[in-house]
Amino acid sequence: MDETKELWRYLFKLPLNIFNNEQVSYEINPIPCSDQKKVVIFGGKNDQTQDTSVVYIYLELTKELNDGNRFNNLQSLLNVVYMETGLPTYPLLVKIDQEDIVDNLILKFGANNFYYPDRSYSGTASRPNHIARVQSCVDLMHRLNKKDFDKLENALNTYVWALELRELPNPHLKYTLYMTLFLSAINQLANEPLYCRNQPICEVCDKKLAHQLTGEKQAIEYLMRELLTGDELSQGVAKIKTLYSELRSSYLHSGKLSGQEKEGGFLFDFRGTEELIVDEMELVIACRQLFEQFLIKRQST
Repeated sequence: MDETKELWRYLFKLPLNIFNNEQVSYEINPIPCSDQKKVVIFGGKNDQTQDTSVVYIYLELTKELNDGNRFNNLQSLLNVVYMETGLPTYPLLVKIDQEDIVDNLILKFGANNFYYPDRSYSGTASRPNHIARVQSCVDLMHRLNKKDFDKLENALNTYVWALELRELPNPHLKYTLYMTLFLSAINQLANEPLYCRNQPICEVCDKKLAHQLTGEKQAIEYLMRELLTGDELSQGVAKIKTLYSELRSSYLHSGKLSGQEKEGGFLFDFRGTEELIVDEMELVIACRQLFEQFLIKRQST
């Protein structure tokens, strides 16, 4: 059978994600648990300016892309791109001829200017060669065991939801929501809280009580101390645990968010907005560091 009949070829343009890498194209290993056979990310023409290029993603799939397999075949890769570039990855489908091979598509859609080593297009991801880092991340994903891979993929998706919320209007409401999702992403990487098997009996109602050995915040601290190092680690752990209490308890569990967004919500906290923005940047960076170190230190082979 002709190869073109066995494969489905797709080209996606990410118009808000600036391509700034040494090479014009990078071949990426297929994401685990996907139907990907070939993945190439390249710098393509920018409709807004010829000075920069934008990210294009070429996919060869063994199954037709649909709503049921879209996450495994496209969204999971977009999540890694968003994490490493810090730029939105809203994909636009580009119409192509199914007979076209990727080299022809790069010639047709590729940009002439695609690398400026002295520039950074994303504030929280200042390193150059972001797509090369995507390549490395996917390689590391293949060496995670199934449990850690699922944990990473779910947490990373939550992290991207938070990033997408940052692009929406209404800063007072969205701040609390996306900050909570950033914390949730870290929480998902951490182990489940532990409970004592020797359950005590409540003196009031005679029912067994689940004695918690490690709570959510303690599990997050264990994760951070496992994956991160440095002189400021203890300070970072304290900051994350404080934010966890303020966001998850005060603003969600206690219902303080409800109604208070009319008065500015979390952004009109007594601490002022400057510290809130610093908290946001530190949390975004902490998430990315934990994802990358999780990939590196949880290798099973």
